[in-house]
Amino acid sequence: MLPEVRLRLPDDQIVAAGPGAVIGRSYTADVRIDDGRVSEVHAYVSLRASQLVLLALRGRIRCDQRDTPRLELAAGQRIELAPEVAIDVVTVVLPDQVLALEAEGVARQVLFGVTSVMTRPTPHLVAGYVAEASALVWSDGLAWRARLAGQRARPLRAGDVLTVDGVGFRALAVPGTGAAVVETVPRVGGDRLRIVSLFDSVQIWREGAATPCLLTGRPARLVAELLALGGPVRWEALAQDLWSDDADVATLRHRLDITLLKTRRLLVAAGLRRDLVTSHRNGWLELLLYPGDVADDRS
Repeated sequence: MLPEVRLRLPDDQIVAAGPGAVIGRSYTADVRIDDGRVSEVHAYVSLRASQLVLLALRGRIRCDQRDTPRLELAAGQRIELAPEVAIDVVTVVLPDQVLALEAEGVARQVLFGVTSVMTRPTPHLVAGYVAEASALVWSDGLAWRARLAGQRARPLRAGDVLTVDGVGFRALAVPGTGAAVVETVPRVGGDRLRIVSLFDSVQIWREGAATPCLLTGRPARLVAELLALGGPVRWEALAQDLWSDDADVATLRHRLDITLLKTRRLLVAAGLRRDLVTSHRNGWLELLLYPGDVADDRS
């Protein structure tokens, strides 16, 4: 059975939504809620490893009296999309198996979203899009595809071997329940980070450094928001959190691009990795934490 969530809408209609389903008032939405208080593209259902999650897009989602940009779906939840507009989670069906990659010297990693296959300086996998990757693996929510640099995309199924720069990455099915996502990346001594978020200021401590990189203003807000989300977020949703005025889309995008540029300049100047704040070409952003990094959200 394919993964899906069954939702009870405000009119008591029960509908099923799978990975990639958009919830909103638009007539093109997969789960349409005909109410002016709901955004056109309000939220999005995504399969992350073995868990179905609801991601806020142009509107808020609220559960257990708390606003959240990302909610792991479970039966019995009541999700408020707007004042007096709520949907109920009736059932959640999760996949029995999920796809993972492994190679000689590379720990098994459950795939979700987009994964970059790197071979230099040593073979490793990184969650998200990396321009220098030797290959990319991604999902459309139901099936997986892989593309080596300079080649056409092809399906990737359990049992396949993806040969990248002479390294064979094996695709295998693993039990879906409790599957963990582990990023395997090269570790250079002394580059572990401890990020302390105080919302209006963020301290980024590099292992062995006597003083932190201190972010304030919009760069701090940007990192704090990404840290609080704990996963990828659409740029539109992030920009609306950072600037609460009624600016148009083009203005918001310009502001966000400037803030990203300033943030990365501050990171590089402090000797920190530029990819800490990662932008994917599909419009998603995330805080990219490597194994050993510590996040301390005090906001």
